[in-house]
Amino acid sequence: MRGEEGFRGTTVFAKWVRPAVLLAMFLPMGALPSAAAGPVRTEPVEVTATRIEEKVAEQASPVSVVTREEIDLNGPGLVGDSLQGLPGVDVQRKGSPGSLENIKIRGGLASHTLVLIDGFPVNSPAIDGAFDVGMLPVGRFDRIEVVRGPQSALYGSNAMSGVVNFLPPRPEGPARYGAGMAGGSFSTFQWNGFAAGGAGGGGYHLGGGGMSSDGIHPNDDTSIISFLGGGDVPVGERNRLHALVLYTDGEKGIPIDFGSPQDINHRSTRRDLLVGGRWETKITPAFAITASGSRFDEHYHDRDPADPGEAFPYVYDDDLKTVKTDGWVMARLATGERSVTFAGVGFTNNRAKDTLQSNFGDTNTDETSINRSVFLQEEWRPGQRAGVSAGLRVDRNTEAGTVVSPRVAAFHDLPGVDARLRAAVGRGFRTPTISEKSDPFLGNPDLSPEVTWSYEAGADIVLAGGEATVSATWFFQDFRDLIQYDDTVPGPVGFGQLNNVGKSFSRGVELAGTWQLNRVVGLAGTYTYSGTWNYTYGQRIRGVPTQRGTASIVLTPSAAFTGRVDWHLESDELDVPPNGGDPRRPGYARVDLHGRYLWTTGSSEAPQVALTGKVQNLLNRDYEERQGYPAPGINFLLGAELSI
Repeated sequence: MRGEEGFRGTTVFAKWVRPAVLLAMFLPMGALPSAAAGPVRTEPVEVTATRIEEKVAEQASPVSVVTREEIDLNGPGLVGDSLQGLPGVDVQRKGSPGSLENIKIRGGLASHTLVLIDGFPVNSPAIDGAFDVGMLPVGRFDRIEVVRGPQSALYGSNAMSGVVNFLPPRPEGPARYGAGMAGGSFSTFQWNGFAAGGAGGGGYHLGGGGMSSDGIHPNDDTSIISFLGGGDVPVGERNRLHALVLYTDGEKGIPIDFGSPQDINHRSTRRDLLVGGRWETKITPAFAITASGSRFDEHYHDRDPADPGEAFPYVYDDDLKTVKTDGWVMARLATGERSVTFAGVGFTNNRAKDTLQSNFGDTNTDETSINRSVFLQEEWRPGQRAGVSAGLRVDRNTEAGTVVSPRVAAFHDLPGVDARLRAAVGRGFRTPTISEKSDPFLGNPDLSPEVTWSYEAGADIVLAGGEATVSATWFFQDFRDLIQYDDTVPGPVGFGQLNNVGKSFSRGVELAGTWQLNRVVGLAGTYTYSGTWNYTYGQRIRGVPTQRGTASIVLTPSAAFTGRVDWHLESDELDVPPNGGDPRRPGYARVDLHGRYLWTTGSSEAPQVALTGKVQNLLNRDYEERQGYPAPGINFLLGAELSI
């Protein structure tokens, strides 16, 4: 490919400077804003970047927050739908809803994104270490926080490119109850019910729901049932207990897999159970201790009998059970208004048990890994216009040795203008999974952690008296010791194994902003340029488009109705087609419509009905988010929810 030949000749200077030139070109023009950000709203509180509650404006890290209002406007669906359009974030689904769906940030792999649910980690200790969000309903989450850039100095493994935290509501006030349902294309049906309330400084939330759909191919059906519950309970004047339970149970037909472009009997089931709790004790107004613990059980069963007429079938039945037990204790000390220091220790126990029966032989794996860590972080605010965040974490893994992860970030507000400059540098890592070290076919017990060094600089500007915002970030990530297939060594069975042979980089710019034209019309949008290169294979990193963006028009003609038109655009990317062929996935554009009408009978405590509707792929374009997996054509979903 001509573009790739030109890329091979790129100098080190151009590798760093080209994104900066793009940044300089777009910034004066007032780049397109964030589709997920919406026009004007109260600034949300963010907790993921520092583990303490701070406003987004007080952060040195680049953060995106998807609010409850934006989740409601997107309508019923899965969490991946609400992450579309965030700067630097790439969410790709392999076909219809319920299919495999991972989150990638800034050109990193899906396993380089740490996924948290209410602060509790859920990345798999098996396979490649990623978390599949394809069966996680979005309905009962209150907001989603995305922190871009390495966060291993605070969170450890998997936080190489960023962290995504799905947060439940914090109910306050009188109890409310509700139920809703939605239906649409491909015989899709969704239902949900909830109860929430708060009193005496505490609160609870309970929610359940389900989804079923026939999909767009034979054997493409999806069935999901989920429950999310939790709350806060004050214990005396100084203590507080927070608890969470999440359960999902899903079944999915797999219509397309490797070697079978039309598989009629490949089925998978998945059950997840997360139980977590946190205890906080405020010893003094300035000193507090927090203890957190969670257990995440995942059971994945994948079975693929031979298809009729299949010449060379790969027949298997794979039963994988994993358990992640995580805990940490942290002390927090606030010194006046300028300094918050916190230090802690952590412990993680991962276990994976995999039983595989196939026509190529049977295998059984039952392994455990243990990780111990200590971390220290300082949030220093030398003045009202500046801040520094510095952290250091040391992890000791029984299987992968010791890893040290530093990070420093700083911001400075320019006097006389509503603008901020910020910069950060940090190191991230990912510990090899149990599967990567012990797989009987490709595993390598001598694998080391994957690592990255990341550098970034950016600016945030408020214009037109607060009616418009522009944000721009330049980033560079240098990945080393990536775990990749190596066919130069015999491996366990004679045809290669996994090795730390990968080296790649990702550099680019993230642009976002909003502009409230008047009371009725607002504009929003994002643009991300990601120039990537994999030195091992001499090509771009697969699965990462070079350019992607979203432009939105947000309409609020009345307090009761909100509508949005989204135009999504992605350039081409290199991929891994499931059945061979051209590895280039063409670029595409898609238009989506969203609308929500809220009918109330009086005060906010009175019964209310929310009517929602969305049309995806309005122009009925043929496209694929991943090569070889067709995305749905034009489709709609209409719903209603009653709360009292």
